[in-house]
Amino acid sequence: MRRTFALIMAALFLTGCTAAESRADGLRVENCGSVETFARPPQRVVSLNQHATEILVALGLGDRLVGTAFPDDHAPPPEVAAGYADVPLLSDRYPSYERILEAEPDLVVGGYASAFDEAEGRGREVFAKNGINTLLLSESCAAEPVGMDALLADISMFGEALGLQDNARQLNTAIEERVRAVEQRLQGVAPVDVFVYDSGEQTAFTLGGNGVGNDALTRAGARNVFGDVPKVFEDVSWEQVATRAPAAIVLVDYLGAPVQHKQSYLEGHPLVSGTPAVRDRRFSTIPLVELTEGIRFPAAVERLARDLHGK
Repeated sequence: MRRTFALIMAALFLTGCTAAESRADGLRVENCGSVETFARPPQRVVSLNQHATEILVALGLGDRLVGTAFPDDHAPPPEVAAGYADVPLLSDRYPSYERILEAEPDLVVGGYASAFDEAEGRGREVFAKNGINTLLLSESCAAEPVGMDALLADISMFGEALGLQDNARQLNTAIEERVRAVEQRLQGVAPVDVFVYDSGEQTAFTLGGNGVGNDALTRAGARNVFGDVPKVFEDVSWEQVATRAPAAIVLVDYLGAPVQHKQSYLEGHPLVSGTPAVRDRRFSTIPLVELTEGIRFPAAVERLARDLHGK
């Protein structure tokens, strides 16, 4: 059922995201424009962004995970909740470069490209100069649309780099099985036109077509009305939202942005209030972490299929 590790890596190598090969001097990983060489599996890992941290916990990294930062919510999936709670929180936002160094990592993992912001002193080259490897989830650097295959490839890549290959294979199989089960239930169902509302009032910050979240929508029987936008997330005008007349609206939930306020704003908006979604009060809520590259991908597909199709 699942693609082999070699085939996935070959496919992603062609798109410039991630590729890995074992050599005499260790594992060589080409990741988002950076080449990382691992002589041995990292022993002290700092993970920036919750979705990246959840992947590492699910892989069974255990006490080798010495720090995390920038949580999006306080409710990790049950299967990783205990392990996630044991990871020291370095900062509610991105920690400084110096704070990261205090954890003495030999690998720093980023969920978003912003984790390695050069302007804030956290560029990947800075870590490399100190002998610290870095890895970034492929969604943040893909030149073309990515989806579940990129997630599976990154999990395999982490498994190789961390010496947790068997755990990675088991995790990938579990993800695929849950997603395929939903797709089978939805066979023959007509897709629903959906607008994903993250935030914004002057403009609407929404989900584009290049990220894992768009793939989750598609597999759940939805058609992202901004799936033609070649970004993971992007600002669009309210006139565009109204013109594309979504039949349902997905509200993105994360810390500091109550979804109740978002729904109320849309219901009172002079343009969006006239769309079929608002007229029919057809709203769904999804955690931001489920729309990013991580272990919650199957949960996103299941949630959206249930909310949009009752399946």
